[in-house]
Formats: sequence, C-alpha cells, structure tokens
Amino acid sequence: MVRQMFGRSRRRGRTAARLGCVLLCLPCLWGCFDPFNTLIWNQENVACDNGVVDTRPWFEWWYYKLVLPETGDAFYFVYGVVNPWDTAMTEPSSRAYVGMGHSAEGVAIEQAYPVSDFAASYWTTDVRVGDQHATDKAIVGELIDSDGMAVSWDIEIQPVWSFDAMGWAMLVPDVTSILWYPAQADALFTGRIDYKGQVYTFENAPGYQDRNWGHSFPRWWVWIVSNHFEGHPNSALAVGGGKPLVFGAIDVPASVGIGLLHNGKEYTFRPPDLDLVQLRADFGTWQVTAVNTEGYKIEIEASAPLDSFTDIVFVTPQGEEFHDFETLTGELTVRLYERTAARDPGWQLIETLRSDFAGIEYGHHDIGQFEGLAGESKVLYSNL
Repeated sequence: MVRQMFGRSRRRGRTAARLGCVLLCLPCLWGCFDPFNTLIWNQENVACDNGVVDTRPWFEWWYYKLVLPETGDAFYFVYGVVNPWDTAMTEPSSRAYVGMGHSAEGVAIEQAYPVSDFAASYWTTDVRVGDQHATDKAIVGELIDSDGMAVSWDIEIQPVWSFDAMGWAMLVPDVTSILWYPAQADALFTGRIDYKGQVYTFENAPGYQDRNWGHSFPRWWVWIVSNHFEGHPNSALAVGGGKPLVFGAIDVPASVGIGLLHNGKEYTFRPPDLDLVQLRADFGTWQVTAVNTEGYKIEIEASAPLDSFTDIVFVTPQGEEFHDFETLTGELTVRLYERTAARDPGWQLIETLRSDFAGIEYGHHDIGQFEGLAGESKVLYSNL
C-alpha cells in the first residue's frame, strides 16, 4: 500500500531512463492486473525497486458514475489524493478526499482528509480514504453535507468494457501532464444509495468508472460518455480530451480520443493513431466528428441546458482552482458510418444511437469560459 512507500529521497532522472525501467519491469506484471487502474504515482520506481520516491506535484483520482433511468436520477462518486508523498502536509493543496454528487439536484459534496489517511495498491484496484473504500468491484462510502445530512452508498460493480483512450501515449511516462483512462467505460452497478433519507436501490444499473492522474491540469478538457442508449443496452460511448502540456513544458494542440462499443465491436478514433477528429462547442452543445484509418466515421452531438451543469471545483497540486462543469443527464445522438468504397467519399450509415443520460463535462481554470461561450460556436480541436 502507498503508506508504506513514503519517507524516501526524491526521484531524479531522465524520462528516457524512466521509460526504460517501466518497459523492462511492468510487462512481467501486465497479465496479473490492470496497471492503469491502480496507483500510478511512483509506480515505475516501485516496479524497479530502486528505493526512490517522486515528490513532484501530483494528483490522482478514481471516478464512478451511475444513472437510474427509471427515476431520472444520476450520481457520481470520486476518491482521490493530491501530492501523495506529502504526509506532513507541507503544501497547502495536499489532501486526500472523497466526493459525491447528485446531478439532477446540482449537489456536490466533498470531504477532505489528511494525506496520511490515503492508501492505495500498485497491484490491484484498492483505494482507501479513511473508512471509505473503492475497488473495481465495489465502492463504499459515507459523507455529511453542510446541513448535517448523511449520504451513504454501498455498490457492487460488474465490469463490461474498458477503453484505452490514449493508445501508445499511455506507455510513455510524463508524455502529457494529465492522463485519462476509462477503466470501466461500461459496467453494471447493483446496490443501495441513502441520499439524505431517501433510499435508492438498483440492480444492474448503467455504471461507469474512469481515472485521471498527472502533474498539472490541462488548459481545458471535455468529456462525453453514455452506456444507456435507447434500444441498445450493450452499446457504450466514451469521449475525452483537452489541452495539456507535453513533457511538462511544451504547449501543443489539444487532442480528443473516442471509443464506441456497439454490437460487440470496438470502434476507436485517436489522433495518436493518425485518426482525424474535430470537436466543436456551442455551450452547452458539443459536436464531434471523427474518421479513423479503418474506414469508419462517427458523428456525435451532446447537449444539455446550461443550468443543468454543476460547477465542481478541484484545487490543483499548484493550488489553483479548476472548474469542472458537469451534467449526467444530457441528450446524446451518435451516428456511426462505414466508408462505401476505398476511393468513394460516400458513407453508409450503420447505426443511430440516442440517449437521455449522457455525462457531459467542460473543465477550465477560468469560470467565465463556460457561460461566456454560450451561443458562440467554436472549434476547440481539429485535425480533420
């Protein structure tokens, strides 16, 4: 567990050396666990058993989402840590935390803990913050809101589909300042939520789990997900991207990755794989068009009223506030096409998918970037 790793010297060295160590040491473990759904901080040093601890700015969290189509409710849960090496709490932003939100009510509740109350495993998905617990198979927690009302949850998880959103970039340490991994882009949740005295029980409800980690937040990010489509219970979509720094200092164009699971087939659209993607935003409407090298095209439109978004505020390792505007009940239309002929620009429609339970996010350091762009159509990213 991570508590046992604290208190050693700061890691120093070149990126090339870290990459070589990871490539040599991690493959022997790859078949035993999902290394991107475990603790990432300092993982390469532990894998190589070099006795070094990374004390650079760092954040890491495990995020879970649940929708209840029968009632129209949607919830999220998050377990995280900022600066996991800082058990002495020398940095103002250092903390562990657990949060939850009720999207329909616009409620976000978070409780901070000392870093020393955080523990996580490098070898399995096992996260503990005080008495709160999260794995890839279950999440348990309880929070008290500002009015003294209790919220608790006890949920079992059945994984269905994980999506490698960043491709080969996941294997290069520090290639970007933040990484995103939908570890369970599709999952089934069974259990109970007690929300301020109202009890929700559910079985095999549409669920989702992803990861974020890194040294600094991006200039902006976007996120569009759903695994509840009308008439297509086995389809799921995950879209995410933004504008991070590369290798800690280089300001480059943004990137957006897309994954669709439909009729048992995975369709991927990733700029690192030379796929073409365009993201256009007219807040709160998002339009994404992408063409991959395998001859498929996807068109995505996601929208929600501006007043349905909750402003979830994160404090970065550098002590800045980052505003994450999120709704879990947006409207979503996805159209999937296949190229009709190698030299023909025409496309044949394969399927149209629709959902009223889309997770939609836009994050930015500047709170005015959300409402200030309402009604203004702007291309946030395009290599199309």
